[in-house]
Amino acid sequence: MRWTPPLLSRRDLLRFGTIQLGGLGLTGLLPTRAAAAPPRARACILLFMDGGPSHLDLWDLKPDAPSEVRGPYGSIPTSVPGTRVCEHLPRVARQMHRLVQIRSVRHEEMVHDPAVYQTLTGVRHTNTGGNLTVQATDFPQIGAAFGKVDRSPTVMPRVVELPETMKMGSRILPGQNAGFLGLSSDPFRVAVTPDAQVSRPELESRAEITRERLGRRASLLGQLNSRLSTLRERADLGEEFDAFQQQALAMLSEPRVKDAFDLDRESPALRDRYGRHRHGQSVLLARRLVEAGSRFVSVYWGQEMQDWADGRGLRMANNPWDTHRNHFPLVKDELVPRADQALAALLEDLHTRGLLAETLVVWMGEFGRSPKISEFGSREHWPYANTVLMAGAGLPGGAIYGKTDAWGGEVTENPVSPADITATMLHRLGVDPRQLIYDAGGRPYPLSEGRPLPL
Repeated sequence: MRWTPPLLSRRDLLRFGTIQLGGLGLTGLLPTRAAAAPPRARACILLFMDGGPSHLDLWDLKPDAPSEVRGPYGSIPTSVPGTRVCEHLPRVARQMHRLVQIRSVRHEEMVHDPAVYQTLTGVRHTNTGGNLTVQATDFPQIGAAFGKVDRSPTVMPRVVELPETMKMGSRILPGQNAGFLGLSSDPFRVAVTPDAQVSRPELESRAEITRERLGRRASLLGQLNSRLSTLRERADLGEEFDAFQQQALAMLSEPRVKDAFDLDRESPALRDRYGRHRHGQSVLLARRLVEAGSRFVSVYWGQEMQDWADGRGLRMANNPWDTHRNHFPLVKDELVPRADQALAALLEDLHTRGLLAETLVVWMGEFGRSPKISEFGSREHWPYANTVLMAGAGLPGGAIYGKTDAWGGEVTENPVSPADITATMLHRLGVDPRQLIYDAGGRPYPLSEGRPLPL
């Protein structure tokens, strides 16, 4: 079961504005402060820390709290006077003048499945437990929803996911695909192996097939498709099939598309700056893709082997930031160094290339970690307070929005919902969050029911 926003009444439609033909959207009615016409970002890179990074140990440190709350890490100054972050984030500390910290993000989901779903879609699932499965009626991931309404021309895959789809064991976590928008709106999936090798998609036609010959084949295919339209309609896959064909033909006809997936075109020094690990090379690939024309790239952390310090050696971690065991050594020695390296390199690289002003960067997980350190010396799930980072797209670097209490357990100022995060992302991308998308039955829903943050 899935919670869906209420269907819009005729009065709602009139209140939101006039629907444009072809599903192009609504004339916007954004909150006055947030609608101060920020620069329109051309693309978004979403870095998702699967499992839930600890806001208390990274960004929202509480040095005056008791030892069982503040933990063993110290803090260091940043490029923003008066703002300090975890001592194990030295690279990001030098980039804090480019980042906004949203320290008051909260929701009610204690379990990964519905928390991931709500964070990525902005919509709350009706099931608050685990073992959720992907359904055709799911609400779309925010990138897929944006890709549905985006009209910017590009031959690149518009919405991309890498290095792998998030799973719990063999079960795919819902909220990562296009849901009720259909298969043709799903993200284009690109695999990056655990040893940081890009499994580049087959985007090159045989040498004897010229562009002209490919064009003739496309024309012939179009004629054939028109004859087979009745059969495809009966299979209820006609539109999806046509969309996949059109995308494949467009990509095959543009050699520069396959070049975007080739990390060997970057200098060894730059690849070293991002980190020669799976996450670092995935983030570098995301930058290459948006630079080439992709509009929304989601980088998940991906499964990996971890030492849980339970005497059983290395074990597979489905969601590596879910550090219930061996929390502080894993965060210090394994997770944060790679996250610090990749995020800092991305911000500096985008700035150097003149792309940061037109690229929205979002760093987040599905929830934070508990203020009280557990009996196992770790932190547990905590959705009631969390920090999300944003950069680029005209955002005021160095700012802090929202506040938590003395233990970092509850939001005390400017609470922010996952829907507010998705609305802010859409707004920075130049899209009205109240623009409508439609399910398979033609029922309209707004892209987001949140409010863009007045940043």
